[in-house]
Amino acid sequence: MIEPKIGIQLYSVREALVEDFKGTLKKLSELGFRGVEFAYNYGGISPAELADFLKEQNLQAIGIYENLDNICNPDAEVYAQATALECKHLTFGFSLVQLEEDFENCLNICRKAVKTAVAKGLTICYHAHAHEFKKFNGECYLDLLLNAPGLGKMAFEADTCWIQQGGEDVVGYMKKYADRIPLLHVKDVSSEGEITELGNGVIDFKAVADFAKTDDIPWLSYEQDISSLPGLESATLSIKHLKNCM
Repeated sequence: MIEPKIGIQLYSVREALVEDFKGTLKKLSELGFRGVEFAYNYGGISPAELADFLKEQNLQAIGIYENLDNICNPDAEVYAQATALECKHLTFGFSLVQLEEDFENCLNICRKAVKTAVAKGLTICYHAHAHEFKKFNGECYLDLLLNAPGLGKMAFEADTCWIQQGGEDVVGYMKKYADRIPLLHVKDVSSEGEITELGNGVIDFKAVADFAKTDDIPWLSYEQDISSLPGLESATLSIKHLKNCM
């Protein structure tokens, strides 16, 4: 049993990052976040400078969301970023259109991505949304992706909101793949299906935290795609609730 650390997908505070990139990271560290996931915005500073700044703020780069063309390209800039930031996980996902139009091609792309990343010493994490719980030949796309031949080394970045919106029991579904979840997105959703701050919706985060501890999930990474509040205010409320659940 381990004590999971709390991270954040920086997309949650994207507006604040544009206004003050380093100041926002500093504030997140002060709030108690220990890990950050990047999504295309690196503050316009060099990888080496960013790596030094993260260390100064006691922050760890725990994930980088990237498009698959770049993940499949061993010469892509994302690999230089990951090396400099000592980040071990690259995350990605497919749209429903991609899955429905040519699922076999999606599987082949995943295999290429896994092979490329593994050669670089990195792990690919599939970040699912609600649409991956739609059925294809009687099974949901996500199960087919995670259980496909040649994809045993592809990890799963679970997301509490999207599992619930996909019609599954949140903890029950995650237990199926507990040994493949290095990053767990904690995201709340209202009974009307609206994304909201942690503790304001229907997800039982005490149960999620207990699962993470029992099943040795290293990172609980907060993500909020949209909010009526400023990103940092939303993050402040959410991490307070998550800490209370742990």
